[in-house]
Amino acid sequence: MTVAVLASLGATFDGLAFYVSIFATDSCGPHNPALVCTTFGLLSMWALPWVGLALAVAVSVGFGLWAARRGRTPWAYLPVGVLLYAASLLGAWTITVS
Repeated sequence: MTVAVLASLGATFDGLAFYVSIFATDSCGPHNPALVCTTFGLLSMWALPWVGLALAVAVSVGFGLWAARRGRTPWAYLPVGVLLYAASLLGAWTITVS
């Protein structure tokens, strides 16, 4: 349940990141060689948050199940997923402001 709530919050943040990324290409033109103006940069900026969210959910659930089967608490692995997701947002933001 906790992972589902955090994933829905992540999907909301991904929607906001997509909204912001639309305006990142406003300064693109023939004289602006920024990474965001390339096809690779644009697709990376759009995909990184969603890939990060999917990876974070998979890692959190996978490690949580693994820990529960071993008799440990699954809560210890929840921050790992949060850090993976935050890293993907940071990567997308880095492309956006470049």
